Amino acid sequence: MTNPPDSSQSIRSVRTSTARIRIRPVLATVLLAALLTACGGSDGPGSPGSHAVPTGSAGSRVVDGTVPSPPDRTVSGLRDDTRHITRKTTTGTRPRMVKRCTSRVRRVKHTSTSGTGRRKRTRTWYTNDSYKDCKKVQQGTTRYTRVVRRARWCVELDNVGGNSTKDDVWYEVESDVYRRATQLKEGAKLSFTPLRKGC
Repeated sequence: MTNPPDSSQSIRSVRTSTARIRIRPVLATVLLAALLTACGGSDGPGSPGSHAVPTGSAGSRVVDGTVPSPPDRTVSGLRDDTRHITRKTTTGTRPRMVKRCTSRVRRVKHTSTSGTGRRKRTRTWYTNDSYKDCKKVQQGTTRYTRVVRRARWCVELDNVGGNSTKDDVWYEVESDVYRRATQLKEGAKLSFTPLRKGC
């Protein structure tokens, strides 16, 4: 049965309208996703979602990609006393080990094969190989010097860091700092970088 011309055009019009209705939600979804992506990717350094590294704030641990140097260990106070602890050594003995070698001979086996199949022949012979057998053995004793106490140079400070309650604090220092401290009068101001606290 053949449809009238106007009826065919009506069916085609209905199909076109249905396709447009289906396409509109898809376009809306794509546009919404693009809008959200654009908003999410435009975070600046100060936005909540950003992960920018601080470049110069006073309390930051990393500045311009570098870790700040450790705090200055310099101490200051009033010169109190100095102390030089001399190096102390003692003499000890220990075994004296020497290398001793003995010439030895070992028998070495050699083989060679010639021919193939039934004509294959194997020849065997031996040679004497000389070698040295070495080991360390004790030969008496030897004397050596052992350090019992290392040399140290120390300086005592009062009023450390301007704190009147921090008196009589000892610091181990380099020898040149010690010499500089010995040239000052007691109570003179003195600053230095200690090796360690205590003496």
